Amino acid sequence: MVNILVAVPAFGKIASSFFGILLLYRLRVPLGISMIINSLLLMLWAGTGTIQSFSRLKIVLLPENMLLLIAILLLIFFTEALRETGKMQRTIDSLKSLFRKSIYLYAGFPALIGLLPMPGGALFSAPFVKSVDEHNDLKPQQKAAINYWFRHIWEYWWPLYPGVILAIKFSGLSPGTYFALQMPFTLASVAGGYFFILRGISSKNISLKHGACNPNAVTATLVPIAVLVLCAVAGTWILEKVNSPESLGNIPAILGGLVLSLFIVFFRNTRSIIPALAMFKSKSIWAIIGVVIGVQLYSSALKAPVADSGQTLVSLMRDEFLSTGFPIVLVIMLVPFISGVITGIAMGFVGASFPLVFAIIGENPDFNVVAATTALAFGFGYVGMLLSPVHICLVVTNEYFKSRLVTSYPRLIGPASTILIMSICLAGLYYIVL
Repeated sequence: MVNILVAVPAFGKIASSFFGILLLYRLRVPLGISMIINSLLLMLWAGTGTIQSFSRLKIVLLPENMLLLIAILLLIFFTEALRETGKMQRTIDSLKSLFRKSIYLYAGFPALIGLLPMPGGALFSAPFVKSVDEHNDLKPQQKAAINYWFRHIWEYWWPLYPGVILAIKFSGLSPGTYFALQMPFTLASVAGGYFFILRGISSKNISLKHGACNPNAVTATLVPIAVLVLCAVAGTWILEKVNSPESLGNIPAILGGLVLSLFIVFFRNTRSIIPALAMFKSKSIWAIIGVVIGVQLYSSALKAPVADSGQTLVSLMRDEFLSTGFPIVLVIMLVPFISGVITGIAMGFVGASFPLVFAIIGENPDFNVVAATTALAFGFGYVGMLLSPVHICLVVTNEYFKSRLVTSYPRLIGPASTILIMSICLAGLYYIVL
């Protein structure tokens, strides 16, 4: 029996660990713990050795990984700071006064809330969508689809999302390059949402309840966000010029932007600091950190040396694929998609699939290969996440509008297909042109 297990090809071992992660997650084991358990089992199965396997747990203490944990915590704190200081609510009220046409506000409110990553954030934007439909002209499933879809048009590239930070890390792309390559997904998402969800809905003027638009309120929210984005892009360029350690990547630039943005948010709002800090008591915050740690260990397990071979698991698996003629492009599409369906969160599908996907394409791949792989893997993974029945935003949106989950899917299939088509087109374009 032992000999049979040892003889299992690298692909079988990795696939087993992958589905082991998803199985434990479905059994309500926290995703981070599931990834840690299966990472250790995978290394032991691969013959890394007991001492060596457990010693690789120290990878979490590497400077780049510790900084990544801090960056993600600060990202979440930044979101809470905007909410706690009231800046986001005042911005929403002002925009409601500026754009009185319901068709703009149906999509605009969820999209605006979508700039801030928060667990179940669709529940935060749902009341605003409901307020636009003053006369209950729309069916509950229509409002649920609008709120859910437009809440998620930014996460392909918006730097406040932990899943994006992880995708940048695994792809090895600079933030500016990653943003530019992924931005077309947002355009496709808006187009798909309009054509399949909004088209045909009559637009009416809404009654004003919050007075005239306050430009200062809008600026108070958008300025710190813009500062963070600019620091991430410019800081990365500066780090490259001063020969910063390559292992740290763009994380110091993002941290610098976060610190500066938080200073701007809390300037003259110091009373909000203590209430905002209360978010660190939330179990969901530390569950996210657990996922990040699990991702780091799983990535390390895939790169762990296999006993007596001088290779890693992923290099062996790549050789197996090449020898059998199995299309690697299918792996790049299907593994993230399945991960997205099962985990229901972007950080989940990125963490579970990207280490494998980018290891498959080999060391030091050409830029066009990295760009095409990123577009293909993220696009398919994100659609899997959007259609996942365990995606918390999908669940809470339907609960709020009292619509059945199954009635939402027909309205999501069309725009989701738009993203899949865009993913394939972008991957082909990047591979040929870049």
